[in-house]
Amino acid sequence: MSVSKDKRTGHYGYNFMYQGVRYHRNFKDATFEEVAQFETVARSELIKTGYDITKDNKTYTLSELITDFKIYVDNNYTETKNAKRIVDIFYRLVGNKPAEKITINDLEKYRTYRKKDVQNATINREMNNIRRVFSLAKQNHKIKFNPCDDLKKLRIKNPAKRFLQKDEEEKLLNACNPVMKAIVIIALHSGMRSSEIKNLKWADVFLKQDYLIALNTKNGKARKIILTPQMKEALLKLPHIGEYVFMNPTTKKQYTEFKATFRRTVKRAGIPHITFHELRHTAASRLNEIGVDLITIQEYLDHADARTTQRYIHNPKKNITDAVKRLSEY
Repeated sequence: MSVSKDKRTGHYGYNFMYQGVRYHRNFKDATFEEVAQFETVARSELIKTGYDITKDNKTYTLSELITDFKIYVDNNYTETKNAKRIVDIFYRLVGNKPAEKITINDLEKYRTYRKKDVQNATINREMNNIRRVFSLAKQNHKIKFNPCDDLKKLRIKNPAKRFLQKDEEEKLLNACNPVMKAIVIIALHSGMRSSEIKNLKWADVFLKQDYLIALNTKNGKARKIILTPQMKEALLKLPHIGEYVFMNPTTKKQYTEFKATFRRTVKRAGIPHITFHELRHTAASRLNEIGVDLITIQEYLDHADARTTQRYIHNPKKNITDAVKRLSEY
């Protein structure tokens, strides 16, 4: 039996070889025992039919590869809408070509289309989904090569790090409506991602015990977040409209996005431009400035790699000067 749990998603899946070909699949919300049964059935079907994928001469189309990818997304991604949207756009631009006929020129159609609206860094991230469409197909022996292998990433400019200053925070909060004010406070005091905040449910908020549970995390693992007094006060002021904490009081629906509202709020506050994600950077920077160690910050922000955490950390020259002074006095 070759059933194991994916460390990134927490989902069980099987992974085995048959006639020199590897078969693997993850299953969302399935137990170890259920996946073991799925593997047994898969092996039995291969033996019963005598199917050898290496002898499959079928020509697969792009739509068939995308269908496989969407199944993979449903089983392995915590957020599925964006990945599916990206491959749907690619399909509309390229058409239902035979998968083996997809070229770099087809890939460039997507990048050219997206350059009208987003930066190169975003396009590079989106291309990872398209790359995955073909890597899955290659692993399943539906195509012989991945057209993305020869595609170089777009060059990006590393923007200067931006952190919210304390005086800017006051101006920003004063410019917020009640809901956005709570969102900003939670982001600054917890370092939560925007997706984690917008998917937060009241059932996962424990005000009496002073903590909440973030379930919609990037790596699929739930984590406990301690409520600061400011976070607790902000949450207590919010109305309970439905199951989600942040819901539109007019439509009674969950907020699916609030970055546009945040941009308008920043402009209204009269402070230099800052993105919502940079509030997360700010939380990490402030923890670093008060002496919290890197490993603790990494765990607090739910980073899989400490190198990612290091990119969030801001070391003012004053901190460096203090560090040198302490070292000389050691």
